[in-house]
Amino acid sequence: MNDTVVESGPEAPVDGARGRAPLALAGLAVVWLAATLWSANATISDFTGGDVFALTRAALALPVVATSSLVAGVALGLAAVEFLRVRLPRLLIGALVGLVTGGAVAGLMLVGYGTGRALLVFAVALAVASTAGGLLGGLRPAPVVGAAVAGTFAWLFLGLLQGVFNDLLLNLFGAGDTPASRVTATSRLLLTVALVGAMAAGLTAYRYLRPRGDGLRWPAYLVAGAGPGLLLILANVVALAGGARLRALAEMVSDTGHVTFDYVGVAGVNTALVVLFVGAITAMIAFGRTLRGPSPADSDQTS
Repeated sequence: MNDTVVESGPEAPVDGARGRAPLALAGLAVVWLAATLWSANATISDFTGGDVFALTRAALALPVVATSSLVAGVALGLAAVEFLRVRLPRLLIGALVGLVTGGAVAGLMLVGYGTGRALLVFAVALAVASTAGGLLGGLRPAPVVGAAVAGTFAWLFLGLLQGVFNDLLLNLFGAGDTPASRVTATSRLLLTVALVGAMAAGLTAYRYLRPRGDGLRWPAYLVAGAGPGLLLILANVVALAGGARLRALAEMVSDTGHVTFDYVGVAGVNTALVVLFVGAITAMIAFGRTLRGPSPADSDQTS
């Protein structure tokens, strides 16, 4: 069968839960995307009503929505190319599924929140991000793509836990009553979460790929571990480009908006880079521990 054509389901027959893993990732991605859009609903709705503070919150929520849309595009594209019985190029199938996903997300935003120019531009950016994600979902080898998505979810879940326990964690990292102490504690917390999350993402990517990566060597594990960081970088680029108009509006009505958005933007990119490099190294170390050195018999033969 031609390498670029999907003819009859998965590229390699894998039984049981392992073979259904792309479907599980796709289902998780849809649930996560729905939850993200639901949580952003109140913020963006307030913005459309003219709430100045909601305008800033809406701008700050852009990276989260962009990440969820991108990951959903990748996961749904991967599931489509692995399980749809269609004689079309893998990349085309993935891109089409990503486009449908992005169109649905953009449509929901515009119907629910209005067609203001700032939101329209961002909705288009989300559609582009999901389409690009679907295209990535069609790449080979498929287990590496799935591992990158699984690792990204590990990172996202850790970020969710950070949000739930943020105040407690800030206190543990030395936040006091002064703004300076809270800034210092926040910086320490973000660095710690970035490092721990990167290691969790790399280990999750390795654990996903290990039983499915028959014949794959260390470059595959390197890419799988770096995959979550690459997706986060792409999502931040989408948020920065597509949300430029919304951020500009927020900066016009807020004296500290420019500083806040610059800090958030730099922190997002730096965190993504940490996830990329530390995740890749973690996956490589995990894979290296499975390699066996020469046996005593081999050593005797070579001596």
